[in-house]
Amino acid sequence: IIMADEPTGNLDTTSEEEIIRILEEMNDQGRTIVMVTHEDELARHAKRIIRMRDGRVISDTRQRVRRKEAPRAAGDIRGLAGLAGVSVDRAELLDYVTQSFRTIVSHKMRSFLSILGILIGVAAVISMMAIGEGAKEAISQKLSSLGSGTLMVTPGARQQHGVMIQTGSVARFTFQDQEMLSRLKEIKGVSAMVSGRAQLVYMNRNWNTLLQGVSVEYQDIKSSRPIAGRFFDRSDLATRRKVALLGATVLRELFGDADPVGKTIKINKQNFVVIGVLPVKGASPMRDQDDVVIVPVTTAMYRLLGKKYIDMFDIEVADINRVQDSIDAITELLDRRHRVGSGDEAFTIRDMSEMRDAVMSTTRTISMLLGIVASISLFVGGIGIMNIMLVSVRERIKEIGLRKAIGAKRRDILIQFLIESVLMSLFGGIGGILFGSAISLSLAAVTQWTVRISVSSIAISTLFSSLVGLFFGLWPAIQASRLDPIVALRYE
Repeated sequence: IIMADEPTGNLDTTSEEEIIRILEEMNDQGRTIVMVTHEDELARHAKRIIRMRDGRVISDTRQRVRRKEAPRAAGDIRGLAGLAGVSVDRAELLDYVTQSFRTIVSHKMRSFLSILGILIGVAAVISMMAIGEGAKEAISQKLSSLGSGTLMVTPGARQQHGVMIQTGSVARFTFQDQEMLSRLKEIKGVSAMVSGRAQLVYMNRNWNTLLQGVSVEYQDIKSSRPIAGRFFDRSDLATRRKVALLGATVLRELFGDADPVGKTIKINKQNFVVIGVLPVKGASPMRDQDDVVIVPVTTAMYRLLGKKYIDMFDIEVADINRVQDSIDAITELLDRRHRVGSGDEAFTIRDMSEMRDAVMSTTRTISMLLGIVASISLFVGGIGIMNIMLVSVRERIKEIGLRKAIGAKRRDILIQFLIESVLMSLFGGIGGILFGSAISLSLAAVTQWTVRISVSSIAISTLFSSLVGLFFGLWPAIQASRLDPIVALRYE
């Protein structure tokens, strides 16, 4: 209700912005204005504000009137939404949440559709991140069988008249090389290795497999501690004992499900006692790593293969962050011992950690891509919430107009719609976490994949779902708060 010393015209259908403009013009002209309103936005333009409740005056204040309000920045969301300077106490917030919850419950189908979009998005994020983390862990376990920070040193070749001669023609490794390498401070352990093919026989079964003669350090360097029985010791190495450890594939072909420890098998027609079973390592791109039998390196060289020199060294570095220092130290030592000439390649050093880093980097990239693809589902769910909230604003125009007519402020409408949106997103997020965890565990049980549900993925999904609700609910909430009460009450 606006009363002035002169008629002002019909203001029933005038917008709030137009009323403010008229009031400022009348104030500049020095005209007396008496206005009765529930809107603080309009009252701010008066010189004197008298507040009444139940017919009694509760306050009478005078203030300086701002002639012109500074323009709002385009990115100022609080100003755009009418929340500048607004504070909400705990009781008000609880009331907003209660009203929002009742609204969500009273429109079950509409709320369910909004929640469903977020639920699917969060479930996709949880399951994809669980699969990605599980894949990284599985690959890390597979690569650990190659040894962490492992170097492979093999003899090089000589170049003669532009032609490379076979490996071992320049330098031939001996046990003295192994001893000298093990003394380097940059080296943690050295295992000598020789290899060849061998025919294994047990009762009426036989199998042709890879024979490897290794040192005692091999079990630590290659993560090959037996899952049954024991590894050979230095006394077995010194006495060239005929003892062997079987890989999983050899075990299956010769013994099936029987326990092989303590049994006697023939390797190239010589009797060997099985003292242990190697851990399962799986297949590599080049061969089946479980199709192998391991014996002491001295036994392999002098009893089975007839070799006088070592084929290669497996070396574990002392500090994985200083691999290059270890390579430099090995190179200097072997160059000095074998007096390598120019143009000759006495040995080759292969850094296995580079392959590990490359594979892990690829896995991290794939996990990131899976997470991004899954996050698109959350974005789509957020758009669904915005659409349904806009429909809700349309359906509740008269309700909004009635609330504003009896005293509700713009911030009341805005905050309630925002809380409704965030609550639906939060409910969808919680449901998505449960559903995504169930999907991940089901995939692990059915496909035998390794999945890893991390606390961080759950926390990120919950936070992200709430932010989605806040972001996509902001525009419908602003639209609802800006409705003119007179126009809203007349809406059909």
